[in-house]
Amino acid sequence: MVLQRHPRVSAEERAQWVSQYGSSQLSASKFAEQHGLKVGTLQRWIREERQRGSSQMEAPGFAELRLPAWGTTGAWAAEVVLPGGIVVRLGTAAEPSWMQSLLESLRPVC
Repeated sequence: MVLQRHPRVSAEERAQWVSQYGSSQLSASKFAEQHGLKVGTLQRWIREERQRGSSQMEAPGFAELRLPAWGTTGAWAAEVVLPGGIVVRLGTAAEPSWMQSLLESLRPVC
């Protein structure tokens, strides 16, 4: 039995296939079937494009936010809700540099 190899598809062509799939409103298996692609290959391309897109996104910066006096009279000055229901509450006495370090260390969780 001889395996038949398909010609390699360039990164640009993969991105075009993924884009067409995204606007097609079809399932991956239906789209692949209609275009003569293997569904596993299409799914891999989609995954790779997502990873490429997320690695190219610029990380947000942090800046000190000065709150009015009424905003800091409670038990904490800020509350950050992360995916999965994790809640981080920052006290009024927390130093801005410490808050920045904490939030940057949580960035991979987000």
